Amino acid sequence: MTLFYKALRQRRLSALGIAFGLMVSFPGAAYEPSPVEGHFTIDEFVYEDGSAEPLTQHYRTLGTPRRNAEGRVTNAVLIMHGTTGSGAGFLRDRFAGVLFAPGGILDAERYFIVLTDAIGHGQSSKPSTGSAGDFPNYSYNDLVRAQYRLLTEHLGINHLRLVTGTSMGGMLSWIWGYEHPDFMDAIMPLASLPVEIAGRNRMLRKMIIDGVKNDPDYQNGFYTTQPAGLREALYPLIFMVSSPLQYQKLAPTRRDAEAMLNAALNRYSAAMDANDLIYAFDASRDYNPAPHLEGIKAPLLAINSADDQVNPPELMLLEEHIERVPRGEAVTLDISSLTRGHGTHSLPGIWGPYLARFLKATGGDESEPPRDYSALSNPDAPVWSSRAPEHFTARFDTTEGRFSIAVTRDLAPLGADRFYQLVSAGYYDGVHINRVVPGFIAQFGVHGRPAIQEIWKTQMIPDDEVLSSNLRGSVAFAMTGPDTRSTQVFINTVDNARLDQGGFAPFGTVLEGMDVVDRLYGLYGEEAGGGLRGGQQGPLESGGSEYLNSNYPLLDFIRRATIPQDS
Repeated sequence: MTLFYKALRQRRLSALGIAFGLMVSFPGAAYEPSPVEGHFTIDEFVYEDGSAEPLTQHYRTLGTPRRNAEGRVTNAVLIMHGTTGSGAGFLRDRFAGVLFAPGGILDAERYFIVLTDAIGHGQSSKPSTGSAGDFPNYSYNDLVRAQYRLLTEHLGINHLRLVTGTSMGGMLSWIWGYEHPDFMDAIMPLASLPVEIAGRNRMLRKMIIDGVKNDPDYQNGFYTTQPAGLREALYPLIFMVSSPLQYQKLAPTRRDAEAMLNAALNRYSAAMDANDLIYAFDASRDYNPAPHLEGIKAPLLAINSADDQVNPPELMLLEEHIERVPRGEAVTLDISSLTRGHGTHSLPGIWGPYLARFLKATGGDESEPPRDYSALSNPDAPVWSSRAPEHFTARFDTTEGRFSIAVTRDLAPLGADRFYQLVSAGYYDGVHINRVVPGFIAQFGVHGRPAIQEIWKTQMIPDDEVLSSNLRGSVAFAMTGPDTRSTQVFINTVDNARLDQGGFAPFGTVLEGMDVVDRLYGLYGEEAGGGLRGGQQGPLESGGSEYLNSNYPLLDFIRRATIPQDS
């Protein structure tokens, strides 16, 4: 089955960074990963160019591998970085704080995350720390073979839940798919194409390589100081990772543009080594998954961005070749105020909903205990008459991360009871946060299964007296008039004391994760369903999650809502 989405997303991002393995600033959750780091040395690694010498690979891991009864690892995820990058880049808050934090899509308490430094990168063997111009001319196939040996021989990983990567790491993901077709459950290449590096892409890479090699001070790779050609090579590199929209916003005048360019050149020329740069870019010379696409067995979801100067959508290469992947799908995100060109690959706050749905479609999460949803079809089930504790916490794991709501029953007893019942019964699992109005509220509660929604939209409760004000972070039930509260609740993202007079009675407040709430997708606005007063929720109620996933694919949703036992 092939699926091609064009999607928009709105987020708040700060200044644009520049590097091929681009990572831009993003306000993620307050999460500080503590990886286990190590090295794996192969005494004699044979490269495709015929060279044979010791190879040391650096790696970082988060979490603990889990095995099933047959001894197969079920929760390992391999994430591979872009050209000139390293696995350390994925530990930054904008990535790890969204994906790896508690409640994240790839929560490190549930998954075993492997972040490798590819050959020629990071702390692995590379020209600048080895034989300089005599370093083996490694290829992308060499990188994958080395990674496979690291996983199987050193880390004891015999199966991967997910293979993914950004830019070069995305290209390596395609290779993993056909070189080791039975080794993974799912593959998600980011910012890549499954074709030979040709056209403008190869020309730009050749400009980078020649910019260094044509400098007499390069001395065939045996220089004593960085050649001036290194700085010249950065010009095409900056173009490759540029985002015209964002660059125009960041540098709206000639003076701004030249200052931004000069600062970038100074910063990156000081941090890069000439040999490492040209070897890294030349490694793609033989890359070409196209002849092997039919051999990819695992489900594959490729995600690109329309403002990616490396993989421009007008080539239509992704759409053409994904048809040959037996279980392949393709997504291209439209240009928006959120996307960052090629660097969009490093912003899971944008494409997280796709990843969450992809994981669920390819096997779910074995670490999550099964849940009984039978009460949702029976309004007379015992859970619907249960009384909430005087104080409890409800935890929401979403596609943006985790937020928790602390409930005080005395504030609104009837509302607190209904909220407790809904969470306990699993009502909010899979429910989209369909109405996010920046500077106002984030609202959810329309069930993803139309049959369940039909039952509960009429199961209303009487009003509570308003005893607490609708201040930022407070949570209350939505309603269309007196005694019409049912399942939809909203979180105030600003002080909305004016709602007090309308009878909206807060029953709790966001205890942690308000930054997650602030990041919830808001670009679709009222068009994604709107409030009941707007009369726009009919398509949501009749179409459910399928309608939203098809028409608003980047809308955030609640993956699981629970009441912790210690709450």
